[in-house]
Amino acid sequence: MTPLLMIAVAAANAATPFATAKIARLAHAMDAELELFHCVYKPSIARRGRTSMRGIEKEILDLVGESRDWLESLAKPLRLEGLKVHTAARWDQPTTAGIVRQAMRRKPDLLVAQPARRSPVARLILSQTDHRLIETCPCPLLLIKTARPYGNGPIVAAIDPTHARDKPAALDSSILEAASMLSRRLSAPMHVVHVCTPWEQMIAESKKLRRIPVLQKLEIHKMYLQCTDIQVRELVGRHGVTGAQVYVVEGEASKALASFSRHVSADVVVMGAVSRSAFKRVVIGHTAEKVLDVLDADLLIVKAPSFRSPVAPQMNHRLPSGRARRAKSIS
Repeated sequence: MTPLLMIAVAAANAATPFATAKIARLAHAMDAELELFHCVYKPSIARRGRTSMRGIEKEILDLVGESRDWLESLAKPLRLEGLKVHTAARWDQPTTAGIVRQAMRRKPDLLVAQPARRSPVARLILSQTDHRLIETCPCPLLLIKTARPYGNGPIVAAIDPTHARDKPAALDSSILEAASMLSRRLSAPMHVVHVCTPWEQMIAESKKLRRIPVLQKLEIHKMYLQCTDIQVRELVGRHGVTGAQVYVVEGEASKALASFSRHVSADVVVMGAVSRSAFKRVVIGHTAEKVLDVLDADLLIVKAPSFRSPVAPQMNHRLPSGRARRAKSIS
């Protein structure tokens, strides 16, 4: 079966030329078809007080048609490169849920999106679409962040064999498989990195370690790093990954991973994410979301095989009418 790459395109933040070039590079490397998708919604059409369902549906169809025409203009240069490109637009909201529902329908091998540029002040408002995609996307999600063309830097797989950050064990397998595939397809080197808990933090959290003499602490610290390195290499070996360089670094996960990726000039960092309740997100945090703002590389997010998106397969908002009939997705 031919792989399918689904590209989520936002009218207010259309894919930049460098993103389009990278998407074409991926499609050629994976021998894949492309689908350009735009989720459309206009609150004024669905406002309260309107009674003519026929008029509402016509406006929706017109809006979807305009979006398709726009997508076709974006698809033309990609087709000239020899790629097979489909276009699709659907009426749905919120945008993130609409994108995820299209991914459920089309079952792409990869969903590609380009995060909006954000200032630190605007982060909490403008980053919600990206973060919701990270949490709910049912397929691998590639967030294009840099203008650097693929092929110059390594693919970095960020794994956690200790599962210290509440990740399911199968997630590391998905991360290694995705990174290995990209490495082969893009003819790029592959690095595997594990960010472990800083030694100073372990001492601070353990009364037993604090009582140990300084010289013994140094020896135990050395053994800690060696054992962690062995654990990471065993995991990589079990998954048949060959030729990858393996690293173990200490630090806070998001900062250490961002620093490592800059040091090796990574093209793509591959890591896992899980969907959590709002309360648990506050308590545990979300490494992938933290990395998104500080990473100077593209970010590929994968889920464990058991992951099921919390997004409902059908949209559940209603259009105004005398009987408040349920809206239908129009494509």
